[in-house]
Amino acid sequence: MIAQVKDAKRRTRFANACRGLPVLDALLPLDCTLFRKSQPWRFYAGPTLALELSGSTAWLAGHANPAELAGFLSFCGCESAILDGTVCPPPDGWHKAEALTVFGLPQAGPLPLPAVDEALWTQLSLCREAPAARVAAALYPADPTRQADFYSELCTKRSRGRAVAWTLEQGSTVVCTVGAYALCNGQAYMACGQTAEPLRGKGIGGRLIVEMANSLAAEGLRPVFLCAPERVRFYTRLGFAKQAEYARYVPEKC
Repeated sequence: MIAQVKDAKRRTRFANACRGLPVLDALLPLDCTLFRKSQPWRFYAGPTLALELSGSTAWLAGHANPAELAGFLSFCGCESAILDGTVCPPPDGWHKAEALTVFGLPQAGPLPLPAVDEALWTQLSLCREAPAARVAAALYPADPTRQADFYSELCTKRSRGRAVAWTLEQGSTVVCTVGAYALCNGQAYMACGQTAEPLRGKGIGGRLIVEMANSLAAEGLRPVFLCAPERVRFYTRLGFAKQAEYARYVPEKC
């Protein structure tokens, strides 16, 4: 039975379902530890399942009965679910919308820095402790609600040493950012890499991502991130290696 994580037994089940999984063993246990008391509606466990609700998306580790899972996600109003389809049978009536590749550093070690528009690069300043409000505004300039939610979570995680956010700035403007938003269980889950549209294609985003990944690895962490199909070639070209594959599932249309 899928139930809210309210006691030690369910917390143990939640942690066990995530253990050792790239991305999921960083993101889900950290969120559960930090936000379970203030946002209890986000976290659920079954005998072999960990489930976190993030907006209209469910993140799942482990597995559950497909019929029960479909009913639960429908009740919660979920529009998509991210899971490992080889381990967790998808909810009944849901289909695979896209593959999500987990990338990380190759075993050979740090990556060489990729080529960049050097003239532009010299105009930019790197901030390794970017103010949370500036990062949130750069990522969600037209969505104050998402800005506020992102700002709150980043502040909570960073105050505990569980997240880092870097920016490249041109004068007083953030033109590129990337972060590691779950430092947990030996992993560093990287996400939210974004470059201002006028400066895309000049290599600054790729350079920033590689620099952060190398820096995290030098600290003894394992950098990992999820990649949509259209970005696989980009990250492969940077030298990252495939670690695993998950998928995003959506309900069949009636």
